[in-house]
This record gives sequence, C-alpha cells and structure tokens, in this order.
Amino acid sequence: MNSMNLDQFRTALQSGGFRSVGVTGIGGLFFVTARPRSGKPITLATTRGKQARSFRDPGKAIVILHQIGAHKIDVDSSKWSPELATQEGRRRPDTARRQRRAHKAAVYDAWFRSEIAKALNEADNPAAQWVSNEAVKKLSANRRDRWRSMAARRK
Repeated sequence: MNSMNLDQFRTALQSGGFRSVGVTGIGGLFFVTARPRSGKPITLATTRGKQARSFRDPGKAIVILHQIGAHKIDVDSSKWSPELATQEGRRRPDTARRQRRAHKAAVYDAWFRSEIAKALNEADNPAAQWVSNEAVKKLSANRRDRWRSMAARRK
C-alpha cells in the first residue's frame, strides 16, 4: 500500500499531483484515497507510521480534505457495511478512563487553588491571629502523648 501522512498528502494535492481524491468505505470504516497522475493509488496514513488513517464518520474525512484544498471528492461506499460500522468500537478504550482522570485532576486542582487563595486571604487579614512555632510544637507533643496513652490502654 502506498501511503502519505497529511502533510505529504496536502503537498501532493496542492501541487496538482492527484487526478482524483476520494473517501472509500471498507467494512465499517472510511479511508481517504487519491489517484496520482502516475503510479499506484495512495491512502492517507496516520501522522506517525504508515498505517492507513481510518474514519468512522465519512464527514470528518471530507472536512479534512476540504481544509487542505480538495473541493471535489468522490465517495465510494460499495464495500462499506453499516452493520460493521455500528460494531466498530473505539480503538482506544483507555480514552474514557484517561478523560475521567483528567477531569478529576482538574476539579481537584481548582479546589486546591481555591483553598490556597482562601488561606492567603486569611493570612493577609490584619486581624489574623498567628500561632507561634513553639505553641504548635507543644500542642503536637500533647496530642502525641494522648494518642500513645490511648493506644497503650487498648492493648
């Protein structure tokens, strides 16, 4: 299979190297293809690697072609199967999990930043009461002693 990434495909298209450009349905997916002025047909490939770039929605393929300057596009759905299209799942099942983690991280980040802002506002308040380091150490030592004595009684 002859293939080109999007930049190569755009350059060949804009320089007039293709006789025709099309979207071809095979199974449940669509592929962008081109017939060059000479040589074998070419398929749009992924940016990294030489795998054919597939689309579940032919409209997205047409949008990309239109953006790079292809305004006359042939569509061939003779080998496309609507039944297989519904079966074609996401190729990256980890995407939903990754997006949930990113959302949780963003929510946590917003909460954390608001807590910091509250603390800074409280610290900047002239009426804020400050506790000395010595007082905190004494309070912590008292709490530790209390916890140790409670733990010793439970044994």
